[in-house]
Amino acid sequence: MKQRAYPILFTSILLLGLWGLFFLQSWMLDEGHELSSLQLTKSYVLNAIMALIVFFAIYFFRNKYRDLLGFFFLGGSLVKFALFFIFLYPIFNEDGVLERLEFLVFFVPYGFALVLETFFLVKLLNTV
Repeated sequence: MKQRAYPILFTSILLLGLWGLFFLQSWMLDEGHELSSLQLTKSYVLNAIMALIVFFAIYFFRNKYRDLLGFFFLGGSLVKFALFFIFLYPIFNEDGVLERLEFLVFFVPYGFALVLETFFLVKLLNTV
């Protein structure tokens, strides 16, 4: 597979995967939980946007900053967690407790995007 196809493939897999996970998770949470209070949509949108930014930063700088691609990846993960603590954690922690269910609202899309980013980073590093 050519490197030019990576952005299209990454974006397609990311959006379709997150879309499927969103509906699966919202279906599972629909039984007795108020989805708006869990900020499910915000979590998925935040993770999708950040995964796209991290991937495209790595993709565009893959030749010029080949030795720093891992740091771009780690920096992107740090920014994702920072955004979680800025936008989602205060809402989740209003009652003083971060419940397992609230944590999973963020971690499921984060984990999926992280695995996908890692896979494509490895593919890019093997071709550079």
